Amino acid sequence: MSSLHTINKSTAHCAMTSCMKALQSGDSILLIEDGVYASAQLSQYNIEGVSIYALREDLLARGLPTTQLPGAIQAVSYCDFVDLVCRHQRCVSWT
Repeated sequence: MSSLHTINKSTAHCAMTSCMKALQSGDSILLIEDGVYASAQLSQYNIEGVSIYALREDLLARGLPTTQLPGAIQAVSYCDFVDLVCRHQRCVSWT
């Protein structure tokens, strides 16, 4: 059963660490709100088999250009967010 994990806090918060412990192959991570600040630090985690996304509007609102995202992270729209929710059997919000 795949899960979509949404993270709305930066890596300074324990949400990221807790999420990393719960990830399984086939899951996805969506960085939203202040969670988009974590995009640069995600490389420190071993997250093989997990797709990573960041909400484009939240990136832009925080002055983070989508062109500077690490290669493993894809910027997505709100419509894409809805598609991600529909593609996964479960959604977990790490706040």
